[in-house]
Amino acid sequence: MGRGRENSSISYYVERMLSIFLENRQLITEKGWIVSDPESPRWWGGLESYEEIIISSILVQMTRWETVAEVIENMRQRGYTNIRSLASLSEDEILSIIRKVNFSRTKAKRLRALAIEASKYPTLKEFVKYGLRDLEGIGDETYYSLLLFVGNETQFPPSEYGSRVMSRVTSMRIPKSRVRETIESNLERDLFKYKLFHSGLVTVGRTSCFKEPKCGKCILKMICKLNNNNEALRI
Repeated sequence: MGRGRENSSISYYVERMLSIFLENRQLITEKGWIVSDPESPRWWGGLESYEEIIISSILVQMTRWETVAEVIENMRQRGYTNIRSLASLSEDEILSIIRKVNFSRTKAKRLRALAIEASKYPTLKEFVKYGLRDLEGIGDETYYSLLLFVGNETQFPPSEYGSRVMSRVTSMRIPKSRVRETIESNLERDLFKYKLFHSGLVTVGRTSCFKEPKCGKCILKMICKLNNNNEALRI
């Protein structure tokens, strides 16, 4: 299939998927993505500030979100979701606060380095865009996720969920390294649509599109080429 025809086909699926995600906002919200105003920090698990999003992006690595939310609430009550306040703490002090998360000592070190670096910038958005990328523990997925959800830039995050769901729906191999390029080439650069599409992909990946997929309960089953039980696709 030529690149032009392939892009045309992907555009069709992206449009259909976006429509399905809009229809299933309640499910996406139930799974932790609070569909909200385009620039609201609440998209990210209902958190209250962009600073909390940045902090949680470190804490959530290899840790259940429920545990992270509990730690964030504790930090919020003590005033340490403020980046400058967090930067004033020692590594051991941070460790004592976040001990419930996995790899807490490593994350305490990373959080302190992040907070100190972020404190050098006049705004969080400038820090995310120019100071975040080279910090330890910040990969492409985290970087582009924070550009989208904190920087409010229409930059699409690459993810394994995105690769798996897009590949199965379209029946085209879309590796993680191509997810960002694929979506940005086929989805209007609109902040709400980018946030909804990313949260929709992650929701599908977490609820049904496992390595062994549960197609019967998937919200994308009517358009997904992997779903062999879809009679319409046999025509």
